[in-house]
Amino acid sequence: MSARVVVIGSINQDVTVTVDRFPEPGETLYTRSLSYRLGGKGANQAAAAAHAGADVRFIGRVGSDAAGPALREELAGHGVDVTGLLVDEGTTGSAFITVAASGENTILIDAGANGRVTAEQVDAAALRAGDVVVLQGEIPAAANAAAIASARAAGATTILNLAPVYGITAKDLAAVDILVVNETEAGLVLGRPAPRGAAEALDAAAQLTGRGPRRVLITLGGAGAVWYDAAVAGGPQGAHVDAISTGPVVDTTGAGDASVGALAAALALGLDFEPAVSEAMRAGSAAVLSAGAAASYGAIEPIRI
Repeated sequence: MSARVVVIGSINQDVTVTVDRFPEPGETLYTRSLSYRLGGKGANQAAAAAHAGADVRFIGRVGSDAAGPALREELAGHGVDVTGLLVDEGTTGSAFITVAASGENTILIDAGANGRVTAEQVDAAALRAGDVVVLQGEIPAAANAAAIASARAAGATTILNLAPVYGITAKDLAAVDILVVNETEAGLVLGRPAPRGAAEALDAAAQLTGRGPRRVLITLGGAGAVWYDAAVAGGPQGAHVDAISTGPVVDTTGAGDASVGALAAALALGLDFEPAVSEAMRAGSAAVLSAGAAASYGAIEPIRI
């Protein structure tokens, strides 16, 4: 029987506008379209893991506004267990996304109920041995710290997508099993300029394993990703993995989250780290073929073991 994926993280209402180009400071432009969709790194990753074939549970919070119940229902519609998604007074988290004709995007976040996820809520999640626990940087650091400690105590595997980068303690980072970052985030964690190109990224990944995580994945957008595994019995290994092009890029929103979710699903389904990274690349490539984040994940194919 495969293990569970337990995502502890954010859930947002994504307010997305499309434009021909990004406005300059002080400039007003008309949009081409406006949409309201399920988002948040945690919810996106949970939805992606479910589409990839995993048994997924989500732990988080929405507000008591109109968006909260609708988002809960939509996430459940992706096949995610939402019994751990609580409703509290206040507003639901929101993301304001601008997508240019090039497919690139800018994002502003209002945390809302995500900022009220607590360590006590995490402790009540009853993590168990074999779980693959997925975390991001969009809920309070104290909640992430509790999740890392609970996962370690339970014998679960922890994936931390350190996005956005926050002031994680050295102790907590050392207790993470797998760290996932992009080039910019890798540079911020290491306190040096972001790596440029696959060779520098692979070196950065090796340096990051020195901070505690034994496995690191650095995503490189259209250039694919690099992975580094310091836990291999024969000695550390790492490589660059090319992106998979399956069609024209429509919208890159949520592509990284799709990769993280598929990585977690692959590990929960029993794959080793290297083939799990390949599944992550496939999911990320599928997610850019249509608009939206979770809305585009129908293109993610279930992982075959």
